[in-house]
Formats: sequence, structure tokens, C-alpha cells
Amino acid sequence: MSLFRSRKPTPARRGRGNLKAALEAHSQGDFPTAFSHFLPLAEAGNAEAQYHLGMMYGSGLGVMRDAGDAAAWLRRAAEQDHAEALFQYGLLLASGAAAPNDNDPAVRWHKRAASRNPAAAQANLELLHPNGLGVPQDQAEAIRWYRRAAELGHAPSQTNLGMMHVVGQGVPRDAAEGLRWLTAAAEQDNAAAQFHIGSLYATGEGVERDPVAALDWYRKAADQGHVIAQLNLGLMYANGQGVERSYEEAARWYAAAAEQGNAAAQVNLGLLYANGQGVPRDYTKVIAWFRKAAEQGNTSAQFNLGFIFANGVAGRQDFAESVIWYRKAATLGNVAAQVNLGLMYVNSQGVMQDFEEAATWFRKAAERGNATAQVNLGLLYANGHGLPQNHAEAARWFQQAAAQGNSTAQMHLGQMYADGRGVPQDATQAYMLLSQAASALQPGEELNRVTASLNAIAGTLSSEDLQRATELARGLREPVPAAGA
Repeated sequence: MSLFRSRKPTPARRGRGNLKAALEAHSQGDFPTAFSHFLPLAEAGNAEAQYHLGMMYGSGLGVMRDAGDAAAWLRRAAEQDHAEALFQYGLLLASGAAAPNDNDPAVRWHKRAASRNPAAAQANLELLHPNGLGVPQDQAEAIRWYRRAAELGHAPSQTNLGMMHVVGQGVPRDAAEGLRWLTAAAEQDNAAAQFHIGSLYATGEGVERDPVAALDWYRKAADQGHVIAQLNLGLMYANGQGVERSYEEAARWYAAAAEQGNAAAQVNLGLLYANGQGVPRDYTKVIAWFRKAAEQGNTSAQFNLGFIFANGVAGRQDFAESVIWYRKAATLGNVAAQVNLGLMYVNSQGVMQDFEEAATWFRKAAERGNATAQVNLGLLYANGHGLPQNHAEAARWFQQAAAQGNSTAQMHLGQMYADGRGVPQDATQAYMLLSQAASALQPGEELNRVTASLNAIAGTLSSEDLQRATELARGLREPVPAAGA
């Protein structure tokens, strides 16, 4: 059963339409003239005019944007087997793009009024929107329209139908049927279909995994400018997947995608310039490509820019510039940037020293499991910097980092167990943690201090407790056997 309800026709304009004149006006951006020609033709049943009228309503070109009118005219054309209209109407059904907009003032009013007087509300809604509010999302109905267009040989419909079968959207999941439709579209040089087939071979979804075949299909799509295919080709060349590793080829494909504005490709190309892989090392280009990606909100690029300016990697140290980029990435949730931004507040680099602000950023990263942030937050609590001094809270954060093998946390927590600060005094636990930390420290003053503490604690332990602590530390250092080993 169709979900589309009958709609009142748009009042016809006087005069007869001319399809050639309409198409010419449309191509020149003269949409009012195009509309004046399309409308009488569409009402007379011309499918091409109905299709263009639907697209004009959908985009708000020359008319007030109206999803309902868009759906109505596209359906009229689709019912006459206009392939592109079949596809576009299918898109509306699949996405619900023509469904009622909850932010539309009339819809908000209708919802309020309906609770008081449903009949009056519905009557007024019909007056406000005589052509209806479009169609609801319906994957099964979309499939029906896609299939009609696909059977007419419409490549975009074949592609969408194929992917809906692959993922089981609106139809039972059937990779073989999906691949059949994708192949039909790919043979018409549809780049999206070629890309999707490449992805199936790359992942082994519904077919035997075949990196060589994936590379071949990605290349077909990439040659037509498919940006994600270009990115994936770059990745495959950089990693030697299905082809001999070639940073030169990787750079070529990354550049193709980067020039189209793909942020991931811009970052990867920047990294190649930073490492001199496939291209000459050139930090001017590194910064230029990272900046393009960073301005699109790519947090990896933002972090890398922060790191470059903080460390003077490109020959110019600029803490203020570093803070700008670290803050952008940190605000978007980049954990490494949150840690580094916190450190810059601690060390007064590019900003005034502010332990409270540092604690805010360390906490964000610590709560997401970053061991360095957990240690730093623990230190702020232990020293009462930016936070009320709280040894128990410090120990809690040190414990979380120590459990991840962080030697700094093990060292501080071990000393807290030795002194009974924030945790019950426990010489065995202290010896175990300090012994574990010592095994990871390089020769130097810090190792000397830990060794002195270990010697002092050892003098308080019985031989049995000392042996048990040593065995516990050794067990924590040993790798966990793989499952099934």
C-alpha cells in the first residue's frame, strides 16, 4: 500500500509550456521562467517537466521550498517510469527527507492545537499546507521504486539497491544480490558502485577478501574522481595492501583526494611531507595541508599543528599558536590534545599558569582512560595545585594509571603505600609497586631514589613478604598469554 496520500494540484498558470525553453532557462539559472514553462507541461502529464518541477520544489529554485510538492511531482514522473524521478522519489522515501519538519512553525502549531481541538487543527493544517507535508521514511517502499528504476538500467538506482541488499536495509541482507546490482551499475562506469565493490573485496563482505581486486575497483572509481576511492588507494599503497608499497603512489592519490578537500587525505599527505616519504620533506607543505584539514575540524590535524608549533619542529616555536590548535582539538574531544593543553597551563607556555584550568583538561582525558592525564591529575590533587589537596583522590588516579603499567604512577602510588598517605600503609604493596616502577626506569637520579626507597622498605619486610612482593611485581611485568595459548 502506498504511503503517499492524494494531494490537491497546484493551480495552473495561463499559457502553454515549452520544454526546450524551460530546460534552457533552467540551465541559465532563470528559474522563474523555467517554472512558468514546466508547470503547464507537468500538469498536462509531461514526465520530464514533472521531474524538474519536483527537483525545483525540493531545492527551492524559483519557488518556495516544499518537500511535499517535491514528492508529489517526483511521484507523478516516477509513475511514468522516468528513471531519474524513480531514483529521486526513492531517495525521499529511504531518507524521510520529505517527511514533516518538526521545526516548521505550522507543524509546531498543529501539535499544540491538536491536543485541544484535533478536528480544527487538522482543518487548519490542510489550509496551511494544501499540498501536504511529504512522505514518511519507508525503506521497503523506497526499494520498490529503486527496483523499477534499476530494471530500466538507471545506474544510481542500481547502486543504491545493491547497497541496501548488502547492508539489509529495507530488504533481507543478501550480499550476492547486492553485488549483482552493484556490478550492473559499475559496468556503466558508475564510480560509487565501483567504490562499493572495492570495499566489499577489501573487507571480504559477501565475497572472498581480495586486496588486489579491491585495488582494481578502487582505481576505476578513483580515476573518475571518487574522493574516498582516491583516499583508500593512497592507504593501500602506503601500507602495501594488494600492491607493492609505494609512497610515491600513495602521495599521488592522497593529493588527488586532498585537492578535493578530503581532510583525512590532507592529513596523510601532510605526514608524508613531514617524513619525506614519496615526496621531499617540506614543512611548509606539512603546515599548509594540516591547516586545511584543521580548518575543517579534523582533530588529528589540529593536534599535529599544536605539536609542530609547541616543539618548533618546523623551525619556529610558537606556544601561543600551539595553544590555539591544541584547544580546538581538545574541545572536540582529542585526548592527546587535552593532555598537552593541560601541560601548557601547568608550564605557562603560551598561556598564564593556571592549575585549575590544567585540572579541567587533565580530568577530561583521565576520565577517558589516558594514563598520563591520570598521573597529572593525581599530582595536582597530591600537591593541592588548582584543586583542594586530597591524597585519597590522588591515590585513586594513580591506581588507574598504575594498572595500565605507567611507571610514574607506580612510583608515586608505591611511595604513598610506604607512607600511608591516601591509602592504608602497606609495605608489601609499596615494595611491589616501586619494584615494578624501577624495572622501567632509566639509570639516573629518579631510579636512584626509587632504589633507595626499595632498600629501606626491604629492611622492614620478612623474607616471606619480600619474596611475595617480588613475585607479584614480576607477575605484573610479564605479558598476559594470548587467549587459547
